[in-house]
Amino acid sequence: MNVLAPQKEDDYEGLLKIVEDSLSKGTNAIAICTTDDKTMAAAVKKANRDKVPVVVFNSISKVKDAKVYSYVGYDQKKAGASVAKWLGTKYADKKLNVGILEGLPGVFTENREGGFVDAAKQYKNIKIVAKQPANWDRGKALDTATNMYQGNKDINTFYGLSDEMALGAASAAKQAGIKNAITIGIDGNPNTLAAIKKGSVTGSVYTNPKMMGKRAVQDAIKAIKGQKKANVINEIPTVVVDKSNVAKYTK
Repeated sequence: MNVLAPQKEDDYEGLLKIVEDSLSKGTNAIAICTTDDKTMAAAVKKANRDKVPVVVFNSISKVKDAKVYSYVGYDQKKAGASVAKWLGTKYADKKLNVGILEGLPGVFTENREGGFVDAAKQYKNIKIVAKQPANWDRGKALDTATNMYQGNKDINTFYGLSDEMALGAASAAKQAGIKNAITIGIDGNPNTLAAIKKGSVTGSVYTNPKMMGKRAVQDAIKAIKGQKKANVINEIPTVVVDKSNVAKYTK
């Protein structure tokens, strides 16, 4: 098994080249993730052309006009909605002026932001006052969150559509001296869980990456063996992690 990735998350051409190279070397199956739906469709179609089975992970959004053996991931719209529910209930007595740090254009950003925006309408304490792209990048998120706050000093909450952007926003909030700033992201990565434990980040949607990876590999093996899948969609459950339950997810 080979684990390959382009140098940058937005290097879509690089990802397609990796897929093409893997296919030319006679790979038996491909498990793939990308935030760009057009790149995903192009990659899967290349594998379909060579009759190589594909497992999509970290997403359950259907790839248009292409054949996928299985999807292993979480419902990103539900994940975004869970952030709104967590903010709306945990901080019900606090007025939250939220700045959203968006990822690169595509289905990931649409679902993670859309789920939050729709669910936030149910909570009177949540007001979305700004949203700007930070392209999944921590450094860019630091600058973007800083600019957001300079333009609106009422912002006291940052929702990063990924952990890396939440970490960048947390640094920005600290540098700006925002008292009791709330920062939350999506992923549940180890460095973010450590930051939650430390108190520098408030929360994250834990997406269970270990389970996701394990099931993706298991499905790839089944595909190679020619086994039929009863369920094409394998949805991984998520949970919002904060200081009250982070110990459970850092063992």
